[in-house]
Amino acid sequence: MNNQEIQHALDYHEATKHSEVSIMTSRHYLDYDNRPIPFKAYLEQPHYPLTNNFPIPNLDSLTSISDVQQFANANSIKAKKPVSGMDISEILFFAAGITRVMRYSYGTYFMRAASATGALYPIELYVVCGDLTPNLTAGVYHFGPADFSLTQLRSGDYRHALASTALAEKEYDTINTSPLSVIFSSFGWRNAWKYQARSYRHWFWDCGVIVANLLATTASLKLPTKLITGYVDDIVDKLLRLEPLKEASIVIAPIGIGHCPKSDSRANNNIQKEIAELPIPKIVPISQRGEVDYPEIWKAHQDSKLLDREDVEAWIDIQTNKTLSEQQQVPTNHKRNSDSKQQLERRNQDFETENYSTEPILDRKVMLDVTGTPTKLSIGEVILRRGSTRRFDKHSSISLSTLYSILDSSTRGVPMDVFANEETISSVIDAYVISNSVTGLEPGAYFFNRRRKAFDLLKRNASRQISGYLCLGQSLFSDASAVIFLMADLHDVLDKLGNRGYRVAQLEAGIIAGKIYLSSYAQSIGASGTTFFDDATTEFFAPHAANKSTMIAMGVGVPGYKARPGTVLPVILTRDQLVNLHS
Repeated sequence: MNNQEIQHALDYHEATKHSEVSIMTSRHYLDYDNRPIPFKAYLEQPHYPLTNNFPIPNLDSLTSISDVQQFANANSIKAKKPVSGMDISEILFFAAGITRVMRYSYGTYFMRAASATGALYPIELYVVCGDLTPNLTAGVYHFGPADFSLTQLRSGDYRHALASTALAEKEYDTINTSPLSVIFSSFGWRNAWKYQARSYRHWFWDCGVIVANLLATTASLKLPTKLITGYVDDIVDKLLRLEPLKEASIVIAPIGIGHCPKSDSRANNNIQKEIAELPIPKIVPISQRGEVDYPEIWKAHQDSKLLDREDVEAWIDIQTNKTLSEQQQVPTNHKRNSDSKQQLERRNQDFETENYSTEPILDRKVMLDVTGTPTKLSIGEVILRRGSTRRFDKHSSISLSTLYSILDSSTRGVPMDVFANEETISSVIDAYVISNSVTGLEPGAYFFNRRRKAFDLLKRNASRQISGYLCLGQSLFSDASAVIFLMADLHDVLDKLGNRGYRVAQLEAGIIAGKIYLSSYAQSIGASGTTFFDDATTEFFAPHAANKSTMIAMGVGVPGYKARPGTVLPVILTRDQLVNLHS
């Protein structure tokens, strides 16, 4: 069982670290003539338009963002309404629909409801459902954001077959009592075109921000939703008719848990037979001259697969005996990268530890902008406003209450199968912060202690140059009011979950990053995600974070420009335009 041989994940992570040396010696260049197209377009499969007059999700934004754990519990939702075609349109649009079209001299960009690294949009969404409407019958479908349609890949109710890939009785029932499940997959080359082998990390970041939108939208609709990361990969991939070593599934999200009666029997024990062998559907090639292979990506993914019933049972056993809980412990030192240490010694001062207590002074249901003016935005309005800030005003500050609200609402838990106790916050991610310009929080490095609702001061007077340097020397993150680094103790996570724990850590970080985006825009400020120098970041936050690895970083602050909000753009391209994207 490769999943238990955790050196595979550690080797991948080590091999794909950024450092000053790796950046300076890279010979990679962007071949724009071979840039992947941002949509998956089927050539022969039948497709069905989605309803385009759906409402905007109207639950207040911070409640939608912060209380997803509550909405994952089917028992907490008393009125169980049927899921309509309009609900499905609303969920899919506000998760991954097109909200802006940006036209430049060098090309047109179709910006979506959730961000994507490099605006490459490698994540695809699939729907496995029962009979929902007269026009949407049971089947397996691919969501096309460009023409706002569902393309049918299989006809028939495959929910029980999907449920059987999770195998555990609890997760089987979760999927089988849901009217639909959304499955997220990644098109490997679409992101590797720019980020090479490191792009496997981006799978989970880009998936996570879409999941954050989806969870907030289903919370607004009061449809219990959960994330299932433990399933037989190859069967799910085959169900979706994905091309091996090109595409792969990432996570299953059953929606409307408990809204359907439980099936009388499990799927046939031989699921492979139940999922009929169908050829890979023909699609428009995503690049004109073909793809560059990065075998490290597929090796890392293969080594974290659950291949059969025995693997999933072992995964379940790991979860039962090694329950993941909230990380808030001061770790011990580990071996550090000497080059990174020397670099940071030139940039750092001695550290001292203090505690800055922050009571929850901001009512989660009242949003404030940076001037203190009350606003009340629905989650739908926030998703349409959200962008990726390209310039922060370094002369403006955000308040401590704003920063606290962002972190508090973003770290209240993710309804993921690996977090066994749904009544408490469980997580493998910790948040570290560099404060550059936060009123009420002196410049420095902090650990966000969510148990005590406090910022623990680790280093005083960290200059703006530090946050920019750690984020690959980008001035955007020197100008941000604060930069948040989401970190995990990978050795601990992998010991408990095997190589698949690497997926869990990266995915949870991506979801929290998505919540930071939404929480920031809910309070009329901006946010932007970034990559980073791996060992230098760990070294900077050492000794507190000495055994932790950064998953993703987020800058937050006041934008240096006024951006227009997005809008509901359900249909952008015709079917013929999709088929001729390269022309």
